[in-house]
Amino acid sequence: MRAIMKNVPAISLTSVSKVYPSGVEAVHSFSLDVEEGEFIVLVGPSGCGKSTTLRMIAGLEDITSGELYINGTYANALSPKERDVAMVFQSYALYPEMSVFNNLAFGLRMRKVSEPVLDEEGKPVLRIDEKRAAKALRKASLLEKDLERIARRRAKLNGQAASERKDKELASLDLLESVIAKEKARAEKERERLLTEPMPVYKKRRYSKEEILEKVTSAAKVLEIEDYLNRKPRELSGGQRQRVALGRALVRKPTLFLMDEPLSNLDAKLRVSMRSEIVALQRRVGAAAIYVTHDQTEAMTMADRIVVMKDGYVQQIGTPEEIYAYPANLFVATFIGSPAMNILDVTYSKDGIFFKDGTSFPLPSGFMKVKKAFYERKKEECEESLKKEKVYLEAAQGDSRKAKAERIRLEKRVEELSEKASSFAKAAEAAEGSLRLGIRPEDFEISARGLHCPLEAVEPLGKEFILHVGFHGYSVVARLMSKSNLAMEKSVALSCEKDSIRLFDPISEEIIR
Repeated sequence: MRAIMKNVPAISLTSVSKVYPSGVEAVHSFSLDVEEGEFIVLVGPSGCGKSTTLRMIAGLEDITSGELYINGTYANALSPKERDVAMVFQSYALYPEMSVFNNLAFGLRMRKVSEPVLDEEGKPVLRIDEKRAAKALRKASLLEKDLERIARRRAKLNGQAASERKDKELASLDLLESVIAKEKARAEKERERLLTEPMPVYKKRRYSKEEILEKVTSAAKVLEIEDYLNRKPRELSGGQRQRVALGRALVRKPTLFLMDEPLSNLDAKLRVSMRSEIVALQRRVGAAAIYVTHDQTEAMTMADRIVVMKDGYVQQIGTPEEIYAYPANLFVATFIGSPAMNILDVTYSKDGIFFKDGTSFPLPSGFMKVKKAFYERKKEECEESLKKEKVYLEAAQGDSRKAKAERIRLEKRVEELSEKASSFAKAAEAAEGSLRLGIRPEDFEISARGLHCPLEAVEPLGKEFILHVGFHGYSVVARLMSKSNLAMEKSVALSCEKDSIRLFDPISEEIIR
């Protein structure tokens, strides 16, 4: 695939959603730009929508709404083979009866390559491509009909009473109309260009045996599997099979590598070594990569940027360092990091932050101002949603069972939002209240001036220890480096830096500071 725009991301997703016929929304308004050569990791628990997102990029799942661009080309309607992406599956997906060489070569044998037609002087042959221009005109005409259908549907909806369903469909129509209008304009511009600018004539051909041999040998050398080219997959170890699966993607030199939990079938030691090999390989090739995993350690060690997902929603996008140090909410805080961040329920007042045992430490500098701004923003968000829900409730009519159930749902939603808005308003002005305090296990350190904490359990990991201790009335986990055998101790003096503490709102569970 050739880029039609300059200085654009390798991959761009804008408000991409996936809704199945059953009504299940697997991915909600996913937006992300992936730069050339960037390694992106999608991470989250099972069922969070990360693999569905990957399959939509690959073309194995249809995009319900939103826009996908590959090197600046609108790709929603492109077939998988037209997207110039290579996918590595969790199960390797190797042909069992083929040798390693034939597994690597199979895609090249099936794929055709385009090359310019040359004249007698070796220069590219140029001509006005009337066939492609006519095709672009037909495409623009079909898209115009789609726009007319959308206009008719919008007119019909505008004659109906206000409802949440109506608003959602109108919003979906607006998004779809925007996408189709842009694509129609592109088709018209492409037709005009094709009719005015002579273009090189291309012909398609199969790869020659010599080219296939060169590409397969080159990929096998990079992956260090030259000695296995004549073997069958069943004669290889798990790590060797994984290299073959990667090699099959590598020989094509695609725009984008897509990897769906490729290391989950390997043992722990091999996973560690393969992580670094995959990253090194991607760096050498220089293509962008999107990698899906549920293992936060893989995400932290491999990614340039991490996308944390939950229930189909993006929770946070950032570098491993940003997500580790400043998690957007409690889910990210407890999902990223091993062991997970300790979360303590505390209270605060102008005198400080109070632990369960009554001890306290001073409020962070400027906390009350930051806290007030946070809760005022949350109150405004709730009030905005509340206005919409009240409009839907007023418009909800009918005596059918479905209509009554919808009114009950809307009434509960209005009540819930009203309570939240009120809670946020009170919290913004309150001089005291509740918080959830987060401390990373790694942020504890042994200090003579620290709190003497009774040891509840000790997990020795060589020079490192995982300690389960009592801390200000809570049970917490600490991760420490120590030369002494902490398993022999009954207590340990611990302290932590105040700047490493994170404070979360107990209502929305979002980070305040």
